[in-house]
Amino acid sequence: MNEMCTTAKYRQLSKDERHFLFSLIENGGPEPKEYKELTAIVNNLEDNELDCFREVIRRSLNENTLIGHGFIKPFGYPGDFSLIHNIYREYVNPDSRYSNWDRFFQDQAGAHAVRNRKDYFLERCKEIDRKDGGEKRVLILGSGPATDVNEYFQRNTDSRIHFDLVDFDQNAIDFAKSQNEQFKASINYFKSNVLRFKPYQWYDLIWSAGLFDYFKDKHFIYMVNKYYKYMTEGGEFIIGNFSNSNPTRRLMEVLSDWYLNHRSKYDLVRMAIEAEAREELVEVEREELGVNLFLRIKAA
Repeated sequence: MNEMCTTAKYRQLSKDERHFLFSLIENGGPEPKEYKELTAIVNNLEDNELDCFREVIRRSLNENTLIGHGFIKPFGYPGDFSLIHNIYREYVNPDSRYSNWDRFFQDQAGAHAVRNRKDYFLERCKEIDRKDGGEKRVLILGSGPATDVNEYFQRNTDSRIHFDLVDFDQNAIDFAKSQNEQFKASINYFKSNVLRFKPYQWYDLIWSAGLFDYFKDKHFIYMVNKYYKYMTEGGEFIIGNFSNSNPTRRLMEVLSDWYLNHRSKYDLVRMAIEAEAREELVEVEREELGVNLFLRIKAA
C-alpha cells in the first residue's frame, strides 16, 4: 500500500471500512445490498482523504470499469464520448473482476439522468419533425458520440431533420461518423471549439446536453449570447445542466474525478437573462429524476 495511506490521515477510515473496500475489489465491485454502505463512505470523505481512498481502490480505477474510465481520462476529459455512449447503452463489462462496479455505476441517479436527457432530446426532435415546412435544422454543441442522433434516425426513418454536430474531439467525431454512416446525408460534422465556432445558418433547435456544466458562469453567459441569435422564428435553444441537487455528485467526483458546475433553476434563468434573453421567453424543465435541468430559451 502507498506509504501516504499508512499515515494518521488514512486511519480516519476504520478497519471495518478498509476491509469492506478491499472486499469490493475482490468481488469486482459492490453488490446491490452494499451500495448504501459504499455511498455513505464516499459521501463522508474529506477532500484531504481522497488520494488515500483512491489508492485503496486503485485496482478498480482503470480502463476496465466505467468509474475507472472517467478517472484515467483516456481522451483527456472525464465525461468523454465513449463513456457517454456506454451510459446510453447501459454497458456492463462481462468480466467478473469489474462487472459489479459497472452495474453500480449504471444504477446511480446520474447515469439514469444522462439516459433521461437523451430521451428528452428525442422528444424535442419529434416536435420539430411535426412542424410544418420542409427540412428542419438542428445544431448540437458538444455532440459526443451522437448515439442520440443515431437512435432518432433509427426510430424516425422519414425524418426531415438535418443535424450539424460540433465537437472539439476528433475521436468523438470519428466515432459518431462510424456509427452514423447510413445517415451521413443528413449530418454535417465540425471539429471546433464551440467558443469559436461560427454557425453558417439558422436553426430550429440548438441543443447542448453535457457541455455547459463544464463552463464557468461567464463562459455559459457568453455562449448563450453568442448562439441565441442563430435560431429560426419559433426556434429554441435548449441547454442541459446537472442540478445542484444531484445525489450522485460526490460519487462522480470521488470515483471518476468528474467535476461539474452544478446549478439550480434560478442560476439558469439568471444567466439566460444576463445573456440578454427576455425573461418571458425563458423556462427551465427537468427530467423525471430532477438530476438534469434543461434551460429552454425561445426565439424572440
